[in-house]
Amino acid sequence: MSGPNPNKQPVELNRTSLYWGLLLIFVLAVLFSSYFFN
Repeated sequence: MSGPNPNKQPVELNRTSLYWGLLLIFVLAVLFSSYFFN
């Protein structure tokens, strides 16, 4: 995060990566729950 950032929306990019991480965790949780319930 040091130095000037050429991107115009670094906050939006961080938010998108955060949402992708949450979605990935949610999918993994669903897969694990399906394995446990089977």
